[in-house]
Amino acid sequence: MMIQSRLVLFALALVTQANLSQSPIAPSECLPDLDKQRLSAEASIEKRIKIRREISDQLHKAVEQAQKKQQTESVAALLACWSDHLAASLSDVESFINRKKRSGALKDFEIQLRKSIRAMEDSRLKAPYQESAHYDAWLDEAKKVREKFVDILFQR
Repeated sequence: MMIQSRLVLFALALVTQANLSQSPIAPSECLPDLDKQRLSAEASIEKRIKIRREISDQLHKAVEQAQKKQQTESVAALLACWSDHLAASLSDVESFINRKKRSGALKDFEIQLRKSIRAMEDSRLKAPYQESAHYDAWLDEAKKVREKFVDILFQR
């Protein structure tokens, strides 16, 4: 797990350094090939949700690292990638989850997402004013995804 997270951070650092003058990272470049392979090879929605939660956690850590280093372009690109990943996760969950049975993996993902939302709200306050739009866009997307996860879990 530690090696994978370091690989993700390294890959994201390389991609963001190469794209500093360009727009944020394209959605197809957000996830390392290893994670794409893990997701495509997994048939079980429960295991895919666990993988997606791990990826979300890795992106959270990458955003925090970039913010500590004051890499504003990296933060914006990572938040955009994370937002795209959350949207893809929601689409996957809505398509394949069994709504009659509460998913333990989905509960864990919702909890992780709730904690990430709180952390990013705090990070937004510490970030330069110019970055607040990126944080606001991510927070809007994350809150919508979390709300849908709760709706799926508790069938509201």
